[in-house]
Amino acid sequence: MRETHSLVSVAAVKPPLDVIRKQFEIWRKKRRCRCPIPESLWEAAVRLCRKHSLWEVSRALRLNYTDLKNRVPNGIQDMSLAVGQRPNLDFVRLDLEGPMRSSECLVEMEAPNGAKMRMSYRGAPRDFDPVELSRAFWREGS
Repeated sequence: MRETHSLVSVAAVKPPLDVIRKQFEIWRKKRRCRCPIPESLWEAAVRLCRKHSLWEVSRALRLNYTDLKNRVPNGIQDMSLAVGQRPNLDFVRLDLEGPMRSSECLVEMEAPNGAKMRMSYRGAPRDFDPVELSRAFWREGS
């Protein structure tokens, strides 16, 4: 009985990123001078940015990140974000100066000589420094 093997394309076996990486490696080995990257390879790299981040593609293919970014249209990046393949990494500013719940603090101290000090305040102490008051108490109370 004779075995039959079905032919499977290389693209179906390997992820597209690996296939394009291999094409870049072959081109780099065959080139004789520092000639520019062929447009067909650039186009393949740009197509990879539909499923992978610019950083992943530039690192895997050993391309300059900025050069690749300049070739990728904004629509390709927006499309991959809409599909939800990458998280939104936009900068988020937190306003910590706004109204916050007020907190209450009570500090009681007693020195070895019997001197006692009690501090109670709400919110952030702005008119005095509790640490400095504590230091003064310990200097006088010891």
